[in-house]
Amino acid sequence: MKYRFVSRIIFIFCCLLVCLPFSKAVAQLHEAARLEIPTNSSYSEYFEVFSLGESGLLTLTRGDRFASRNEEWQFIKYDTTFQMVWNLRYKIDNRYVPIMAYQSEYMGYWLFAQPDTDHYMFLQLDFHDGSVDTFKGDLLAGMEVHQFKVIGSQALVSGYYRSRPIVVVHSFFDQTTKVLPGLFEKNTELNNVDINEIDGYINVTTYAYRRKNCVFDIKTYNYDGKLLKKTTLSDPRYSVISGQIVPLNADDSYLIGNYSVGCTQFSQGLYVTHIQDNEPAEPQFIEFSQLQNFFNYLKPKRKERMLDRIGKRQSLGKENKFRYRLLVHNLIQRENEIVLVAEVYYPNQRSSTPIVSSGLSRQYSSRTMEGYKYTHAIVCAFDRNGKFLWDNCIAIKDLNSFELQEMVQVTPVDDYFILAYPQEGEIHSEVIRRNEVVVASEKYKINANSKSEKVINTEEGYLAPWYGQYFLAYGSQRIGTSSVSVGREVYYINKLTYDTKDIGKLKETN
Repeated sequence: MKYRFVSRIIFIFCCLLVCLPFSKAVAQLHEAARLEIPTNSSYSEYFEVFSLGESGLLTLTRGDRFASRNEEWQFIKYDTTFQMVWNLRYKIDNRYVPIMAYQSEYMGYWLFAQPDTDHYMFLQLDFHDGSVDTFKGDLLAGMEVHQFKVIGSQALVSGYYRSRPIVVVHSFFDQTTKVLPGLFEKNTELNNVDINEIDGYINVTTYAYRRKNCVFDIKTYNYDGKLLKKTTLSDPRYSVISGQIVPLNADDSYLIGNYSVGCTQFSQGLYVTHIQDNEPAEPQFIEFSQLQNFFNYLKPKRKERMLDRIGKRQSLGKENKFRYRLLVHNLIQRENEIVLVAEVYYPNQRSSTPIVSSGLSRQYSSRTMEGYKYTHAIVCAFDRNGKFLWDNCIAIKDLNSFELQEMVQVTPVDDYFILAYPQEGEIHSEVIRRNEVVVASEKYKINANSKSEKVINTEEGYLAPWYGQYFLAYGSQRIGTSSVSVGREVYYINKLTYDTKDIGKLKETN
């Protein structure tokens, strides 16, 4: 009897192994290459990575062990195999402090300000050969900068001056400065400054409180700063919070973003509207409760209770109202669809509302003491006619950040989307195909180069899409032979990939 019982247990165990999904075995994030750069924490130093797509990547190490000297910035360009292309060291005038960076396709730009003056400096770096140009100009003393972009040979610096929105245009060519008209108004907030480099247009989106109603405006300027047209969205039921423009032609576009009930920054859902000849069509409003997978981040029982509550309110003809803060990413435009990605977060302390985030713009600012907590990210798609197609979600567990920044990176590969975010030396990933989760949550641990060493601790970890199915994971680590050794400090850059062939095998097994 004893042997029969053991045989039966073994038989059942083998059956369970056969029935288990093979996602862990055949489809997983893995390392393609790793770069370690020695560093020293005995003096203040900062490390950044800029993705250049198939051209490679750029690293910036800045800092100086002697505070009285001009700060040295070291730029190094690597190709996609982590081979060095060029190396540049540049001294920054210590009268200026860095404010923000902007990355275009072929150039990198850094904005500096001289404290308590109206003097600004712009640094331009050519990604191809590492050549540097600097430009100086006078903007506005006391301006609170929120966004910095470059179009052609002009810098666009936007923010607030005396609590009113302002966009300053500075020409690198003739050192002239001007302010875009029609923006310096009371009770008005900047949403985004969007540039259309092909047509030379500048679109500034704002929202304002007017007569107990919130009004969302799009003001379009030409390259010379002349106001060409103004489009207004105002709805008695809902208030548009943010919007990103998807141009179809000069007079035809879509606007996609999030909205609220009342003039608050708490989102109720998403919207899309068609704008033709400055006239917006009736927006399509999509409540979060209408999304198929929005509440997938909740535990099963809690999700069930939430859906029951939504269903009961709908059966009584009542509206489901939700209050979520969204960090909306730049839209991902594919051939047949437009994809919106947004992270849901909670500020751990009171803070100002951010403008639409851009992965191409980085702000150098002092950190908050408490930071922000992320709960989940949503991915939604619209077709080229503005019709809502599908949605999905990735849960973010116990992730906090001192700065409000994009944590979840989304990379389209063939018919799939790879969703991933960094946390405590690990990369959490998920693979979706439209509203279906193909590979559930997985973890990938970032290890040292040598098998004889281990990662003692990881401080700041970041993740960025690179090219194709490749990601860049980077940050700082202490590495040693054991957990009690002093070890060595390095900046690390890992090239991670998710092989689409593996996903295809997973599809066949399912």
